Amino acid sequence: MLQVTIKKKLGNFLLDVDFCMDGGVFAILGASGCGKSMTLKCIAGIERPDEGRIVLNDRVLFDSKKKINLPPQKRKVGYMFQDYALFPNMNVVQNIQAGMGRKPDQKKVQEYITGFHLTGLEKHMPDQLSGGQKQRVAMARMLAAEPELLLLDEPFAALDSYLKWKMEQQMMDLLKDIQKPALFVSHSRDEVYRLCDTVSCINQGKMEVIEPVKEFFKNPKTKTAALLSGCKNICSVELVKDLEPTETPMQDKSFGKLWAAEWGVAFDVSKEALTARTVGIRLII
Repeated sequence: MLQVTIKKKLGNFLLDVDFCMDGGVFAILGASGCGKSMTLKCIAGIERPDEGRIVLNDRVLFDSKKKINLPPQKRKVGYMFQDYALFPNMNVVQNIQAGMGRKPDQKKVQEYITGFHLTGLEKHMPDQLSGGQKQRVAMARMLAAEPELLLLDEPFAALDSYLKWKMEQQMMDLLKDIQKPALFVSHSRDEVYRLCDTVSCINQGKMEVIEPVKEFFKNPKTKTAALLSGCKNICSVELVKDLEPTETPMQDKSFGKLWAAEWGVAFDVSKEALTARTVGIRLII
């Protein structure tokens, strides 16, 4: 289980996140610059929060009050960067061995080479590899360190559309096989919907909602969540009149009306929707 409650101020920007996850693939979905990658870096120990606490499987990785701040190499956290961050002066085998300590197990190295379809590329340097090959080497190196948690920071951002789809399928299979909890950062709702179990929506440094992926896309709870889930037509509304329950032709009950001034449209709504202040229309083609 991962528990994260941290704050970090950068200029006028404040990262303030509070969440926990227990297995599966947990997505942090948000626009560029909202604090997604910074959250991962704080968990990995690359960045230090100003205050708060991070606990992984009952091990305290960071606690500002107790002055605990484990270095990255002691956190047992695997991090895949957007650009994969392979060591440019090491070949494929050496990059994988870099995650295995001073005495790498050559049998396991070969298993990673075979398992990630890198046979024949063992002596290749990073600049001789394609984007997909670099990603597979980065994933192998990360897993070779036997982490308790995977941090995936937009792992498909550097790939073209065809390769992105292919690697996404491989990632999906891999995450099912290894059964390790993973934090998946993305601004792509399609990736999140296909790969993740739980979604958190982050807006300007704060997490607004955390819920199962299907519920997030079916019924977004905030304006930011609606935008990120694919609702592009969003309008402010106000409650104009309470109504006595009436039966509609669809046998649903209408409890009030919401007026969208910008659209010039009134909506009959259920009791649960009376507190809504925005409405959105999801376009399906």
